Amino acid sequence: MLLLTGIAFTLYLQRVRLPREETAAGVAALAAMRWRDFIQLVLDALIRRGYERVFESNSGGENGDYVLERDGQRYLLSSKHGAAYVLGSTAIAEFASAIRMRGAAGGLLVTPGKFAAEARPLARAQRIELLDGPTLWPELRPLLPAEQRASISAPSKAGVRRNVMLAWGALAIAGLLIAFGRSERPDSTQPDVTTAVPQATVRTSPPRPPAVAPPGMTASTPSDPAQLEARRASVAGAISSLPGVDRALWQTQSTLLVYLADGQFDPMLEICPELVRYDELAATRLQLQPPAGSTRPVRFVQCRPY
Repeated sequence: MLLLTGIAFTLYLQRVRLPREETAAGVAALAAMRWRDFIQLVLDALIRRGYERVFESNSGGENGDYVLERDGQRYLLSSKHGAAYVLGSTAIAEFASAIRMRGAAGGLLVTPGKFAAEARPLARAQRIELLDGPTLWPELRPLLPAEQRASISAPSKAGVRRNVMLAWGALAIAGLLIAFGRSERPDSTQPDVTTAVPQATVRTSPPRPPAVAPPGMTASTPSDPAQLEARRASVAGAISSLPGVDRALWQTQSTLLVYLADGQFDPMLEICPELVRYDELAATRLQLQPPAGSTRPVRFVQCRPY
């Protein structure tokens, strides 16, 4: 069972978490580019699709539009550079008006940012293709130099490798504890001394429930460093699964970096119970990192002071 759990968690990290984190890092890299470098990558990707650029005297300026042609029809390309953009119906309506003024058959609107949900059906009705950060990255990634691709992916790969090692370490410790617990059980082949006592004199009492720490009390600090590391990995995994949290990583021995998925969500009520379960983690310093594009500042808090 532990082996299957480890394999499943490893596959999740490598096939789900890693592509998602690499895409997020790639979108951030696209947003950090100069506009001209970004739009040139976009043009190169569209040329691979079969588009050709049509040079006009009034197109192609800084943050301007480009006229493209494919299969005898003309299309208008426009970009909004920056990860903070969230383009809605107003941006679609303005771009559709520009397409009609140019007499184009349709258009392509690109941004490393995002499109609001209501923008997509409106864009389809206007023959506008929307290309946001997660859609653009798979097309633009092969056009980047190998060294740049490697530098963008390196932090995500390192983080996934670290989490895989922590998970397998925790599972190994759990397996050892289970094996040790089984070895401590009494041998069932030894004779039962109660059989020699008359049944009337044998008094049985109901089994005691396992000892559970009352609410508010924390588990004692283990002396084994491996158990301490297992607790840290378990807490990081539990917090990563909370609603409103993207992921949680130990930045240092005493600082837990929590990436928030929702800029308006305050997860302290859910995070603190996970930390105060253990004496050695109760005073952990939390760095709450808001999502990309959020205006909320980074916060440093503690569930329990030293």
